[in-house]
This record gives sequence, structure tokens and C-alpha cells, in this order.
Amino acid sequence: MNHTNSRSASFAEAIARLEACRLFEGPAKEFWALLARTGTEISRAAGGRVIVRTEGQWRLAAAWPNPRDFPVAMAGASFEALAESALSEGIAAQPAAANAPAGLVLVALNTGEAKDQCLFAAAVTPGTADDLLAAGEMLRLAADTPLLYQRQRQLDRSKRELTNFSQALEVLAATNVHTRFLSVAMALVNEIATRHRCSRVSLGWRESSYIRVKAISGTDHFEKRMAVVQKLEAAMEESCDQDEEIAWPAAPESEAIVRDHQTYGETERVPALLSVPVRIAGEPIGALTLERATAFSDYDALALRVIADQVARRLDDLHRQDRWFGARWAAEWRQAFAKFLGPKHTWIKVGAVAGTVFLAFAAFVPLSYRVDATFIVRAEKLLHLPAPFEGYLGAVKVRPGDLVRAGDELLRLDTSDLVVELASALAEKQRYSSEAEKAEADHKLADLRANRALEAQAEARVNLIRYRLGRAVMSAPFDGVVVEGDLRERLGAPVHAGDVLIKVSQLKGLYVEMRVPERDIDLVAGSKRAEIAFTARPEDTFAVAIDRVEPSAVVDRDGSVFVLRANMAGSADWLRPGMTGVAKIESGHRSLLWMATHRLIDFLRLKLWW
Repeated sequence: MNHTNSRSASFAEAIARLEACRLFEGPAKEFWALLARTGTEISRAAGGRVIVRTEGQWRLAAAWPNPRDFPVAMAGASFEALAESALSEGIAAQPAAANAPAGLVLVALNTGEAKDQCLFAAAVTPGTADDLLAAGEMLRLAADTPLLYQRQRQLDRSKRELTNFSQALEVLAATNVHTRFLSVAMALVNEIATRHRCSRVSLGWRESSYIRVKAISGTDHFEKRMAVVQKLEAAMEESCDQDEEIAWPAAPESEAIVRDHQTYGETERVPALLSVPVRIAGEPIGALTLERATAFSDYDALALRVIADQVARRLDDLHRQDRWFGARWAAEWRQAFAKFLGPKHTWIKVGAVAGTVFLAFAAFVPLSYRVDATFIVRAEKLLHLPAPFEGYLGAVKVRPGDLVRAGDELLRLDTSDLVVELASALAEKQRYSSEAEKAEADHKLADLRANRALEAQAEARVNLIRYRLGRAVMSAPFDGVVVEGDLRERLGAPVHAGDVLIKVSQLKGLYVEMRVPERDIDLVAGSKRAEIAFTARPEDTFAVAIDRVEPSAVVDRDGSVFVLRANMAGSADWLRPGMTGVAKIESGHRSLLWMATHRLIDFLRLKLWW
């Protein structure tokens, strides 16, 4: 009878402990430790552990009584198989082996999340099947305890959120009665002081990068230069600078800096402080600081955060509008400049500044401007050598590009026909001379005169043929270069009198003939210098001096152009007449903006007449 009563009392005690664990309201870390202890005690195990599978491995969440001392090995293939069985079946047991001090019971714990894999492991001594069965039955009663704890926490969180929002609405209702910033601020701090049982509540607002105290509960007027006010403002700035709620005395796990709060609390002998930033668009613009005799909890900080978020927008609007127009305008300009000069959107601002600097440079800094034109090299003397008489090409000594000296043979016409004609003409001349002498001997005056006339005619023909024979060889009249006349493939071909066969140009006295489009002639009218680059040698540039501008335009394939003549400062062995390239004519100084837009502006002026 006593044994039965003892077991009933033990069971009732175990149930009471389990109920206490289910109703636990503390943090999760303490809950798991309490669950490990409760499960160990109700199962009468030598040790208990709560293990969780993360990243494919089982990790210890809590243990009782000693996390390092557990009589059963929890590793290896056999344990993994036992754990899988417990997850699928809800419970799995492994009796004690011959040399093992205890058996092992695994019970799956329900956390409310299907993805969570959580087990309670109990080492039961001596580890018989009956002992494992009894322990497993007790532990199965605790399998849903984590689920109940999670739901209880969610319920408590919902209640707190509902309370916080209702409290925030009540505070808003109390502050909406007023229409001035200071009136709303006083109503806010007084309401918070009443609801949170605070000895003093203060509101600070940012002005010129510093937090200034604007309202203190229960106080209509205060001296802003008082040392206590300045210390209070330092504590508010400490909260705003870190952008988080700061409670003093700080919790052991808190990483916030509380130096100014500690200084204020110790100086003014305030037992507990809580500062909450007031934010607009995520940026702290003010702070609420609470003082009371009891410490503040995380729930108090959450409740104040909700109130601060709800009243922030109206306070900010009133603070902006409740000033004279000059202060409002200055604040608006200050905010605009702060956005532009602030640390956000750095690259956009860098691009805007760089673009502004470039536009200013392009509009106001004059740079050297040069007009593009084409050019051709021409010679002062260019001799055309035509065919002196009709005949045939006999020999060609030169080709275009060959340098020649004065007197060098260039080409020769075939003289065989002229030689025959000369022999015939000489024979006729001799015949007429003989007949004239016979008529003179016979005293035939008329025949003498006729033969003398025919002899003179034959003499003239001989002289003509000899003249042509003398011009059959064409020589260079001066030192120069052959620029035209490749006759090597025309040997033996007939030529007609007056046909230009070869052109010879002097190498001295070369000049540059530049062709400037009509649209640019006004830009180079007063120019005296230019630079040229030859198509054959684009890597080299040469300075030229503009001599004159032709007064009339010349029609070219690209439109009307004006011809400019320029003289080269020097010469080169490779320079030849007819060579072409690009010329850049100096046209004074212009801005980059003018260079980029003057073509478009000229086009629009012609089209729109403005």
C-alpha cells in the first residue's frame, strides 16, 4: 500500500513539474535547460539531453545534470539509425548492453515547425526493457512541451503588441488635442510618465546636428544651459548616434555604449534610464529618455518604440511649421544641401559634380581650335612637253617619279621616215640646182628663174626636215621630276603634233594648296598658320604659313570650297608635287561647348532663320 502511494505521489510530482515547464514564460535558453531537467526527473534517468539536428549533425541544446557526463555514447551508425527511428515513430529505445551502465531512450519533441528535428535523450539505469518503457511513457508526455512554449510566447507577444498599440493610440489621442509643437511635446512626456510610472520623461529634438531638450514632464520651464540638461542631452545623443534603444543599467549581453547614460544616472542618482530614438524615414531626429526607480525591460523598450514611431511624423511636421518663415526656409535649404552633400548616393553625386565641372570647363575655358581641310602640293613651274610633229615613239628613257637634270634625254621619236624624206629633199635640191646651171649656160633666163625658185623650195623643205630631226630628241629643260607620262607601253605608237607626252616639274618652289569648305571660310579668314600631315607620312606634321586666300570659291564635288595658298618652311627629299593629306588651320580659341554645338546651331539658323 505504501509503495503504491509512493508511486502515485512521484507521478503527481512529475506531472506538476511538467506543468510548470509548460507554463514557463522566460527566455528560450532557460526553457531548454528547464526542459532537460524536467525530462530527466520525470523519467528518473541518470542524465538527460536535448539535441537538435543542424546542417546534418546533432548538436547539444541543453543537458542535465552535467552536459559533459552522459553514460551512453551518442555517435556512430547505430545511434543515427536509432535517431531516425525516433523521428519517424516518435520514440525509440536501446537497452543497455552487457558492459553498458545504462540504456538509451530517444523521444521526438514537437516544436511546431516541420523542418525542426529535435530529440530528448534519456540515459536510464539499469536499462532493462521495463525501465526504458516506463521512462519513454513519461517522456512522451513532455513531447509537446516545446510546442506549447512556442505558442505561449506567441500569445504573450500578441498581447504585448496589442497593449503597445492600444497604448500608442491613447497617447496619440492625448497629443492630437494640441496644435503647437511644445504643447504636443509636453502632453507626450506627461502621458508617458503617467503610463510607465516614471519620475521624469524628457523629449529631445535635433537642431544643427545636436540634440536639444524640448520638454520635461512636470516642468513648464527649464534652463537649457544647466549642467543636468546638458548631461541629459549627451545621453540622448548617445542613443541617437548608435540608433538603438539604450537601457541603464545595461543587460550583461548588451553591446551598446552607455557611458553618457551612466554619467547622468550616477550624477543625478537615477536608478534606471531608458532612451528611445525618434525616427523619421529610418533616421533618428530626436530621443525620449525615461527615468524611474525600477529597471526597464525589453518589453518597455518595445512599447516606447511603438509610441515613438507613431508620434514622430506629427512632431516633425509641427517642429518644421511652428517657426517663423525665415527659419522654415533655412531648414528646407539645409535639408536639401544635406541630402546633396551627405554620404548617401556617393557615385551619383560624384558624377553630378564631375559633370558640372566639365560643363563649366567646356563653356568657359577657351581652347585652341583648328579647321580641317584637304591639301595638295603644287610646283611653281610645271613644263608640258608636247609632240613636236606627227610620228612614232622611238625610245622612252624615264618614267613618272624619276629625277632628271637639265639636258637629260627624256624620250626620242622615230626618225627613219624623216631621214628618207631628208634624202629625197636633198636630191630634189641637187636636181633643181643642176637644171638652173644648165638654163644659165643656155642663156634661158626664164628657166633659170624657175629652177632657182624650185631649188629654194627644196632648200626650205630640207631645213624643215632637219629642224624636226633636231626636235626628235626631247630633253629636260631644268632639274626636276617627271610627274606624268608613262610611255613605256606605247613604244612604236603614233603621236600627233601637240599631244602632251611628258610633264616635268621643278622640285624647288613647292607650295601647298588647301581647300577649305565654304562653311568654314569665315573662321580662317585671318589665319596665318596651319599644320599639314601627308597621307603617305601621317606620323609627321609640318608647319606652313598661309600666303593668301583666293577671292572666289571653286566648285568641288563636295560643294563650294575656297583655295588657300601656303608656303612650307622647309623641304624634304621625298616631297613630290601632287602629294595630298589633311591640313589643320588655326582659327583662334573656342570653348568645347562651342566646338560641339556650332554645327547644329548653324544648321538650325539656316532652317529656322533665327
